[in-house]
Amino acid sequence: MIVLVPVSMFNVNFSVARGRPYSRLEQRVLEEIAARAGVAPHQGATLTSLCDTFRVHERLMVEAVVTLVGAGWVAVTSGREAAFVLTDEGQQACVSGKEPASVIVAPAAPCTLVFDKTTGQLARRGEAPTVPKEQARPDLNPSTAVRIVRTALDESQIQKLLPRASGEWIRSIGRPRLVNSDRYLPVRVNLADRSIMGLPRGWHQALAGEILTTAQTKKDELEDNLDVQATLQVSVAKVTTSAQPLMPATAPGDRPTPLSIPGRRAPATALGTGTASQAIVSFPWLEDAEPLENGSVTPPDRSIEAALFSEAFGEEAHQLLITKALATAANHVLIASPLVNMESLSKLSEVIQGAVSRGVRVDVLYGDTEEGTVPKDVVDLLNRIGYHAAERLGRSLLKPAKERTGSGASLLAFDGKDGALEAVIGNYAWIGSPGSEPGRSVHMGGSEFMAQVARAAAGLWAWSGDSDSADRWRRVADRCQDATAVSAARGDRLRDQVLAELVVDDEHARDAQSLEAGELRAGGIYQHNTGIAAGIRGISVRIRRSEGPDLP
Repeated sequence: MIVLVPVSMFNVNFSVARGRPYSRLEQRVLEEIAARAGVAPHQGATLTSLCDTFRVHERLMVEAVVTLVGAGWVAVTSGREAAFVLTDEGQQACVSGKEPASVIVAPAAPCTLVFDKTTGQLARRGEAPTVPKEQARPDLNPSTAVRIVRTALDESQIQKLLPRASGEWIRSIGRPRLVNSDRYLPVRVNLADRSIMGLPRGWHQALAGEILTTAQTKKDELEDNLDVQATLQVSVAKVTTSAQPLMPATAPGDRPTPLSIPGRRAPATALGTGTASQAIVSFPWLEDAEPLENGSVTPPDRSIEAALFSEAFGEEAHQLLITKALATAANHVLIASPLVNMESLSKLSEVIQGAVSRGVRVDVLYGDTEEGTVPKDVVDLLNRIGYHAAERLGRSLLKPAKERTGSGASLLAFDGKDGALEAVIGNYAWIGSPGSEPGRSVHMGGSEFMAQVARAAAGLWAWSGDSDSADRWRRVADRCQDATAVSAARGDRLRDQVLAELVVDDEHARDAQSLEAGELRAGGIYQHNTGIAAGIRGISVRIRRSEGPDLP
């Protein structure tokens, strides 16, 4: 039997980057330009002076300077001979000792993604062959229900699916563009062994049950219709036999129809089931598709390297974490809480004000408000805190979400003195009432993993309607990706390394409920049955050791 899965298609433009860490020469040239600026601020270093200092060929020095200029760390001044001076970013780099990548960014071929409108799963177009409505014939073939309609996609989910060559990384992701919302993914179902052919492997956990139920319901309807029609046919035959023992005469050339022959069971086409018509619809690629049996398919592993610093349990441990994050962050703190109330938010006003007064950007988002709290109250309180911390500048540094995100995400993201981003992911309500069970979270790091977290943060801002803040976190994600390239080129290894997968929103539908041996999970979700946010909204993380003892 053919079952249809309704889908939408999105086109995604993105860019990839490849690069290397700065060479020792480039680092020394940067330091020399900084030193000359301290001695002669208005003169700067020249190509001649740099070549004399390092005693290298002019071609090598040109390459080093061009790399620094391209990174935005060095600017060129006009004069008798071009001189080089540090930009603000270059000065910060000298102070922090940061080593960025020498990066080449190029646009990649656009990627088309398929979105399942029943459970919200995503796949590349090549993994999910779809057909238009005219070819799918939903009037003949049963279809799973349309429950989730999206006009935008979360970039942290998209990032996992975008293709790139070895040595490349995703540098930026454009806004996904909806190109078609009326297509179907046909799958073939064998109810005898409960196998499904043509379904992307990553969708099986989320969709198999729904597809098998749809197929069984259609089968039952067909059988019920045949039984009813057969009973009706027998009754018609009895009446015809008693009233007219002989078959009615037919004109030469006429042929009796199936219903005119007493006791003859009508074919499916005469019963209005469409079975014969269904057979006409052909999807040849399903003939050779590998059957996937229910319960025997695991989704593809999309885990990446990350650092697991610690676990947090209970109220006190979480309050210590958020207080420390706000007190030590260098540039960013993002607080995403499943719930918010004014009392809990007010308790953090002093440490939030302290962070803002140091010039730290603090973002506050919430999935929903508790009874007695409305979004306007939250915004007004945070605006007052920002103004007391840094007057008018405080309004731009402290950003409250004006609308609920609808997400059950519990996320605390912040950067330390070294600029490396960290995150605490779990089920704790940072600015809401404690739940019935003690909060449980994991403290994570690692630049590649944090790039996904930053894109998830951008997604939360997009749901709240603030595109500027979403773009800001996209840029944070880009910087995390660059840091990943530097670490990979140097062969760095993370402290407390684990393998982790960030699970966002409807990805939870494909996530098995039981824990595998040695696996740790933490996170929070909300299930929405109706409305624009219908589906699963939240953020979780799955963690396992790459080697060594299993996690508790």
